Amino acid sequence: MKNRPDHFEPPYPSWELNLPPAIWYVQCQVALQMPSGKRDDLLFSRLAKALSLAEGLLHYERAGYVDPQDAYNDIAIAYWSCEDTMNKWLLKGLSELAVITQGKCGVWYEALAAPRSHFEVSSSLPTADWGLFRHFETCTQRDHAYWGAMRDRIAAAENNGLSSQLKKLEPLSSIDQSSEEISLPENICMIRTVQGYSVTSSKERRSYEEKLRPKYEQGVRFLDENPMKSRCLSVRLLRDEKPMRGRPDTETIAWFASLVDLENWVHHHRTHKAIYTAAQQHAVCFSPEMHLLLSHEVAVVPKGKGKAMYKNCHPDTGLMRFLG
Repeated sequence: MKNRPDHFEPPYPSWELNLPPAIWYVQCQVALQMPSGKRDDLLFSRLAKALSLAEGLLHYERAGYVDPQDAYNDIAIAYWSCEDTMNKWLLKGLSELAVITQGKCGVWYEALAAPRSHFEVSSSLPTADWGLFRHFETCTQRDHAYWGAMRDRIAAAENNGLSSQLKKLEPLSSIDQSSEEISLPENICMIRTVQGYSVTSSKERRSYEEKLRPKYEQGVRFLDENPMKSRCLSVRLLRDEKPMRGRPDTETIAWFASLVDLENWVHHHRTHKAIYTAAQQHAVCFSPEMHLLLSHEVAVVPKGKGKAMYKNCHPDTGLMRFLG
């Protein structure tokens, strides 16, 4: 049963991808964690070279941020043609990279694979050129701009599907944390949401900076500071490398215990309600000439299709705070 209200017509356009039914969403974040707080382009070039030799790599995008422990996380967000090629590279390529970088930085990855029934994508612009949008044609999106639209776009989530298997969320002590590969719980939910403003007009850029961006960053801070209450296990506010038309300037990648937990924040918490209201007001104000890219990918991980590993990283890195 869909959440879309009868006779509802969206107040502004949105786009998604014309995807084949057999497509899988296969993505991993692979990162170097620099304790100095500064990025090291030479070390990242070694990661880039290792990825360039990988079979089945579609592309990667570089983004980074300084985490609350003042470490710089230099991240390659990599997309793959299939799960097997990603796993093959993670097994070999990352082990080699860890040897090369040992003593200079930490290395971590967070990886997932989800069938078409378990993910959705959305964009404010048909010219989106990031993530899966780089590889498939866009089409007009019917289900958007109402509460519950995200769930309506994920086939397996209909009728309250994809419930949480992670019932209790408790921080692990550093003793209980693992430096080995961690299997992610069934139905853990990842969202990658991006913002691109480098090609907006000065008026639209000013509107975004003054009215929408502060509310967005406040929402990310709430998730970061309240993981138990929000059931958001990890959230990163990143700055992207080489923004351009259709590509992000900034983005957030977050992991929630389940799609329901993401929805609870989206639908019920004041910080996201403020984001949603400001985004809708922006779209209505600037449509049909809106050039601000607001886009996302949401994927729910089936059993056995998600994993993470953290080598020589501080104990508050990513999912290792809660999963072991």
